[in-house]
Amino acid sequence: MKKLILCTVPLMIMSIGIYGEELTESLEKAQTVFEVSDTKERVQQPIKIRSVRNILGEYDLMEHTKGQLRAGYITFSENEASRTSAYALGGHYHFDTKRWNGLMIGAEAYTVLNIGINQTPLKVNPDFFDLEGKSFILLSQAYLDGKWGNTQIKLGRQALDTPHADGDDIRMMPNYFEAYTITNTDIDDLTLSAGMIDKMAGWENGINSPHFVDVGKTLGVDAKIDGIYYLSAVYEGIKDLSLSLWSYRYSDIADVIYGEAAYSYTLPKNTILTLGLQYDGSRQTGNALLGKQEANSYGVSLEAEFADLGVTVLAAYNRDNGETGATELNLGGGPFFTSMEDQTLDAIGESGKAWMIGAGYNFEKIDVNGLVFGVAYGSFEADDSSAYKSREIDAVLEYSLNEELSVTAAFASVDFKVNGMEDFDQFRLIAVYNF
Repeated sequence: MKKLILCTVPLMIMSIGIYGEELTESLEKAQTVFEVSDTKERVQQPIKIRSVRNILGEYDLMEHTKGQLRAGYITFSENEASRTSAYALGGHYHFDTKRWNGLMIGAEAYTVLNIGINQTPLKVNPDFFDLEGKSFILLSQAYLDGKWGNTQIKLGRQALDTPHADGDDIRMMPNYFEAYTITNTDIDDLTLSAGMIDKMAGWENGINSPHFVDVGKTLGVDAKIDGIYYLSAVYEGIKDLSLSLWSYRYSDIADVIYGEAAYSYTLPKNTILTLGLQYDGSRQTGNALLGKQEANSYGVSLEAEFADLGVTVLAAYNRDNGETGATELNLGGGPFFTSMEDQTLDAIGESGKAWMIGAGYNFEKIDVNGLVFGVAYGSFEADDSSAYKSREIDAVLEYSLNEELSVTAAFASVDFKVNGMEDFDQFRLIAVYNF
C-alpha cells in the first residue's frame, strides 16, 4: 500500500457540492413532488447541481450495496462507417462484514457476459466488454473500512464520487478506483476529506475495462506516476446554500482546483429555483508529463422545478479562456454543467464555450407512476470554430416498475460542423434489477 502523503497536496479550498431537490433529476429520476412545508428537511439535505451526463451516469450507492443484475443493449452508427452493437448481461454481488473495533471489510465481484449472437468482432461495440470484446469477471471492490467517531478511513478498491473521479455509470459497469481515503465531520456542517487515487478500472480507464490500470496510463502517460492526491471541504451550514472546494495534485502532471456553489430558492406554487456556479482550473507541475496545462473554466447552471406540473427545465453555460482549454484530467464523466451523453467542454481541446438547455416531465402527474421523459440540446464550440464545433441532442426515457426494477433508454445524436469529424447516433437500453 502506498503511503498517503497529504503534504504534497495544495492548500485545501472551500468548494461547492450541490445537492438537494434536483431539477435535473427530472430528466431521468424525478420521482416525488417536493412539499413546500418541508423546508426544514430540505435545508438539511445537500443541494446538487448536475449536468445531463451526471444524471445519466449517477452511481447510486444504495443500489449497489447488495446485488444487482443488468441487461444491456447499445448500438452506434457513424457516417461512412459500419454500425456496431452489443448485447450483454451482467451484475455484481457486494458484501460487508460486521464492524469489529471500528473495522469492516467489504468486497464486490462484477461480471459482464457478451451474449451477442452471430456477431463478427468488427461489428461489436467495445464499450461493454474487455479489450478483445469478450466477457469478463472482476473483483471490483475490496477494501478495509475503519470508522471511529466522526472519522472514516477506506483503503483499497472502491467507488468514488468526486468532481474529477467518479463512477459515470452509463454502460454495463461503472468506474472503480484503487484509492486510500479519509473523511471527517467533527465540525458541524463541514465535511473534510483527503485521499490518494492510484488505479482505475471501468469502461473509461482507456486501457482495458476489467483491469485496474495506473492512473497515469489512463491519462495518457507512458510511465507510472505516483498517483493523484486530493483534499476537499464541503460546507452546508448556510440555509439553502452549499459550498465545496477540491484541490487535486496529479503527480508530475498538474495541480487542479475545482470549486462549486449552489443556492436553492422556493417560490409560490411549489416552484423551486436552483442556481449553480463552478470554477475549474489547472496548471502543470513537476515534470509536466502531459505538457502545458492552463485551464480557466467557468460555469453557471439554472434549474426550475415546477412540482405541481411535473415539469423541470434546465439551462447551463460553460466558458474556458485558458491557453490549453478545459482540463481533460477527468477519470469519469467530468464536472462541467454542460456535459451531455457524449459531448463535454473538455472535448473541444482548446479555449471555447458550451451551452445546453433541457426539460423533463414526470408522468406521475397524469397517474402514470414511475415514468420520466427528458430531452436536452447542447452546443460546443471552440473560439476558432473551424477547429471544433458540434451540436448534440439527447432523449432519455426511464421507467421504474418498483424500487428494485427499472429500465432506461437513452438516445444521443451528435452533429459536427467541421471537416474531418463524422456525425454519429448512439442508442442504449439498460434494464436493472436491484436485490
